[in-house]
Amino acid sequence: MAERYLSDYARGYDYARRRYGELMAGFDRAMLLDLAAALARTDGDNAELARGMAAGLAELAQAKKNEG
Repeated sequence: MAERYLSDYARGYDYARRRYGELMAGFDRAMLLDLAAALARTDGDNAELARGMAAGLAELAQAKKNEG
């Protein structure tokens, strides 16, 4: 079976969508956007992973906006 190699960005994006998608009912849209903004400002070794997580959270916030 071939291994699937993902960039740090893709791993962060997938993680945020899975983790916070399940918990989304407990978070309001502003909280998701605040967390995404904080992650987007990350620099250093984990910046690419954090930017992926920020993108996933921003997408969840947008979906939450479209629900209501």
